Amino acid sequence: MTEQNHSKTRVLDMDATDLLKAYKEGTIKPGEAVDTYIKHQERFNKTLNLVVETRYEAARQEAAQCDALVKKGKIKGKLFGIPMSMKEAFDVSGMHTTGGLTHYKDRLRKTDAEVVKRLRAQGAIILNKTNTPSLCFCQETDNLLFGRSNNPWNPTYTTGGSSGGEAGVIAVGGAAAGFGSDIGGSIRFPSHFNGVVGLKAGAYRFPDEGHLPEVTIENQKRMLGFGPIVKSVRDAALFYSVIHPSFQPPTSWGLPKDLKVVSFGSFHKTRCTTETVEILQKAQEFLQESVDNLHLKTEPPEFMKDVPGIWQLIMSEDGAEGIRKLAYPHLKKGNLWDHLKILFDFFKPKIGIKAQNHPFISWGIFGAWLFTPNEKQKREINTFVQTHLKEIEQLLGPNGVFLTPTYPSPSKKHKKIYWEIFDIRKTYRWVLPFISLPNTFGLPAIIVPCGRSADGMPIGLQVATTVGNEALLFRVAKFLESQFGGYRRNIEYD
Repeated sequence: MTEQNHSKTRVLDMDATDLLKAYKEGTIKPGEAVDTYIKHQERFNKTLNLVVETRYEAARQEAAQCDALVKKGKIKGKLFGIPMSMKEAFDVSGMHTTGGLTHYKDRLRKTDAEVVKRLRAQGAIILNKTNTPSLCFCQETDNLLFGRSNNPWNPTYTTGGSSGGEAGVIAVGGAAAGFGSDIGGSIRFPSHFNGVVGLKAGAYRFPDEGHLPEVTIENQKRMLGFGPIVKSVRDAALFYSVIHPSFQPPTSWGLPKDLKVVSFGSFHKTRCTTETVEILQKAQEFLQESVDNLHLKTEPPEFMKDVPGIWQLIMSEDGAEGIRKLAYPHLKKGNLWDHLKILFDFFKPKIGIKAQNHPFISWGIFGAWLFTPNEKQKREINTFVQTHLKEIEQLLGPNGVFLTPTYPSPSKKHKKIYWEIFDIRKTYRWVLPFISLPNTFGLPAIIVPCGRSADGMPIGLQVATTVGNEALLFRVAKFLESQFGGYRRNIEYD
């Protein structure tokens, strides 16, 4: 390997923490890092279709300014000169935010989303925006404007969604770090499927201005979380401290001596793959060997079997009216006739007619409308959340975490995950308990790559805890990372 190629590979492998250290030591310049990532994106995107818009020239100019500051010894900011990717859903000044809708293709934004402002205020350089499903409304990254994204580990498999393009970029080392959003696994699905670290912040721990779609329903606001998609747990803590400035990353990464872990995999009608269960059991063994006074509970709370149903009702609380207005602005009434038109739009491609929107979103909107909760169900939702959130707080206490799979299986071929979740038979109840737990109760959660399936697809475990206990979350995640090896970059596209 030539010295130039070695330097390029070194940049692609580095997390943001190591890259910033290299800047300070003078072994790598921000301009060099930015140029390396840009050239890499231009290579892999032809096959993977992860990046949908770029600002390469502006990024190079910003990197040149950072180079000049490095020469003067003026490196300032937690993310100084760090090249970042951003999910398409976030506004970036001078770029488009379309939600993957063809009628929004010219929607140019003049200001940054608040989280983008905070990242850039600490020195981050935005390289690009990445693909999502239409309006981030499902767990498969595909839309009519930009097309389908492909999983780097097997392009015939899904990246997940809705931050699927973002996780795919980090999986191949296409940026030092990325950023996503999550109301139903949208950071954690892709992180698990692509083998990267992904953090969903807890309820109300981030500014939500400048995100498409906007979330206005209170129960959905609690479920929504923004967060980094990165190469290491320490980077996740670093980026969380930027979007939630009162948080300070752990100074000590050791585990508490009286750690409590509630850990469960296959239960009720949820059946995880054998490989997933074995990885979870190995994690439990690692913890038992490493913590003297570990309190390990391997039975799920009784309410867990009902959590996916509550999550689905909350997601359908307005019958997806806000999403419908964006996707079908010409349908003004939102009545039965309008929804039959949306259902017809779903069937159009099957009979050779061009659809207005991707079938994934038309089916999702129709289904959400069909299962809109009534007033009694809305009261039951609130009672369920309030009652069992208190139970969770008592169960975990100050030193407790949930440790679960992310999904019952690794990634699958395109469309299969979507139909496991959106099947009219409500099969989401058996595949979404782990994903829906942190959303339903507004818990912070992080995904750590912990293994591989027999066909080489990543498997990540999920750690979740109560809001305000994020330092413990990162410490447990860091432990798993150290035991299982964590992130491993896909080098097939170098």
